[in-house]
Amino acid sequence: MYALGRWWGVLVYLIVGRPTMLVDTGPAGHAPKILDAVLRAGVDPAGIERIVLTHYDYDHSGSAADLALQLNAPVAVHAADAPLLARPAASPGLRRWLYHPPIPRLLRWTPLTPDETLEDGDALGGWRVMHTPGHTPGSLSLLRGETCIVGDALVYGNGRLRQNVAHLAMDLDVQRASARRLARSGAQVVLPGHYAPCTDPAAMRGLRRTLGV
Repeated sequence: MYALGRWWGVLVYLIVGRPTMLVDTGPAGHAPKILDAVLRAGVDPAGIERIVLTHYDYDHSGSAADLALQLNAPVAVHAADAPLLARPAASPGLRRWLYHPPIPRLLRWTPLTPDETLEDGDALGGWRVMHTPGHTPGSLSLLRGETCIVGDALVYGNGRLRQNVAHLAMDLDVQRASARRLARSGAQVVLPGHYAPCTDPAAMRGLRRTLGV
C-alpha cells in the first residue's frame, strides 16, 4: 500500500496485490505525475488492473479518464455515484452549482461513464466495499483487516480523526451515520482522501468517543 502524493490536496493510493489498484486519481491533468509516482514506488503501471473512485467529485476523479486510457484499466465507482460521474450537472442540492457549465470545462475535467459499479459488501481481492454515503450519495470506503481507505467520509488533522465538514455534505445525517459505521468497523489505520493518513489507533478511539459509539 502506497500513498503516492497529494494533488490539489488529494491523496492517491496504490494497492499492490490481487488486484493491483489505484484508489482515486486527483484532479484533471495529473495522470503523468501519478504514473511517475507509481514508477518511483517500484511498481510497473502496466500491472494496475482497476481504478477505484471513492466518490465522483472532480478532485478525486479528474484524471480517471486519462489514466484509464493509458493503463487500459476499468474505472469503478459505487452505483449511486455512477450517474453523477457521467453527468455531474445533475448533482443534488448546492453541489450542482459546482458542476454547472462551464466549470467542468474550465477545470479540464472530463466526466465519464464508469466501467464497473460497486455495491456495499462487494469484494475486490481482500478488500471489502463499504457504502459510506453522506459526502456524496455513493461515497465508498475499502476495508481490509484493520486498514480502511475512507475517501472524504473522514478527515485526519492535528492528531484528530473526524467526519468531514458539514457544508460539504450532501446529507449531514447520512454522513454522520457513515462515520459511526466506520468507527465500528474495527479499522485502526485510516486512510482519508485529504490531509494525512492516520496510523494512530488513539485517533479512532477519539472518534468513537466523539460520536458516542
